[in-house]
Amino acid sequence: MKNWFILTLAAVMVLGCQPAAKEETGSTETSTTASHGSETKAPSGSVLDKVKSSGKVLIGIGQDAAPFGYRDNNELVGFEFDLTRAMVKHLKDYVGKDVEIEFVPVTDETRISWVQSGEVDLSACHTNNTRKRDENIDFSIPYFWDGKSVMYRVKDGPKDLKDFAGKTIGIKRSSSSEGEIKAYFEKQGWAAPVLKQYDNHAAGIQALMDGQVDGFTDDSAIIINTAVLAGNKVGATGDLVTTPTKYSNAYFGLGVRENDSDWRDAVNYALHDLWLSGEYQQIYEKWFGPNSNCPVPLGNNRMEPFVKG
Repeated sequence: MKNWFILTLAAVMVLGCQPAAKEETGSTETSTTASHGSETKAPSGSVLDKVKSSGKVLIGIGQDAAPFGYRDNNELVGFEFDLTRAMVKHLKDYVGKDVEIEFVPVTDETRISWVQSGEVDLSACHTNNTRKRDENIDFSIPYFWDGKSVMYRVKDGPKDLKDFAGKTIGIKRSSSSEGEIKAYFEKQGWAAPVLKQYDNHAAGIQALMDGQVDGFTDDSAIIINTAVLAGNKVGATGDLVTTPTKYSNAYFGLGVRENDSDWRDAVNYALHDLWLSGEYQQIYEKWFGPNSNCPVPLGNNRMEPFVKG
């Protein structure tokens, strides 16, 4: 099991919560790995005009963080995959015609820069809307709500965040968690944790199981899901558990180009329509409902629609 769990990210990408049967949308869906050079410049004008002209929207999609976006037997699946497919069906009301989808693989390292360069029209890659990121791109209204905790071994005894002061905590490379956990500990007056970076969540959680770090942190839904998929039981009577206190909230939004209000409005309106139609709730139930492998109660979280008028 251990040898399997520390395989490269390419192997990790095929893992995830078991989804329901894939639904057909009527849209043409492809994936591209076109050349992405550093000289690429974002096109002028609104992305909305570009989509109206081409009839196609390029969606940057993450592929290594189940259950948000990942490959299962080389098929692209996940909550963000289903969400954007359904959202684009409503986007046609603001584009004026049916819109074709082209999914472009992005990583944590490219999900911001490729929106800036125009290589994708929007990014759906489990991206927390932080002020630092908002300096580079804009975001849609939140479509997923989570928080960041620290995962640790049950055998080490009950812990909360303060117990990790000065301890070694694993962290996913390019995660906003790094700055957020440092700021939280500093505000509490605690000794800063020693952060050790890993290329993917699977490697970091395996390091935790092996005792190489005292904890591992990121968005709770992702780290719990990754641990469960590796065969670990998460909970007080299992192998791993997360701290009851979260050091940061997480509000996932679709990344769009900075200062392009026409495009951002169209994306937001399509998300609102998805919520009002009840389709969002069905997609959420599929991936995070009580009968899923990754339960995350929706609670009082809402995509608040703008008043039509």
